[in-house]
Amino acid sequence: MRDMIAQINIDYDLCQDPLVCRGCLTVCPTVVFVCGPTKIWKFRETDTKEYKVVARYIDKCSGCGDCEKACPTGALKLGFISRAELRDRFRAERAAKLAAQQIQE
Repeated sequence: MRDMIAQINIDYDLCQDPLVCRGCLTVCPTVVFVCGPTKIWKFRETDTKEYKVVARYIDKCSGCGDCEKACPTGALKLGFISRAELRDRFRAERAAKLAAQQIQE
């Protein structure tokens, strides 16, 4: 398990009211999740529908799966990817980005 990295996917169509639910926020033993507004408005209160849960501290994830079990809507999916596969994906994305930059120049 040491060479695997947790991947948390959140379906925001299913996770619609995280401030009321708070399932993943309260159950996570390593405090991976944070909940915050997607936009901050000047001179008015942020609507609660504009808040989202984000797996901010994914590097702290122990892979226990408690968040997935606690989610009443099934919005959270926990998966794992090997470090080598993640490295290869990063390299491919970086190469594509560099190629696109060279074309623009």
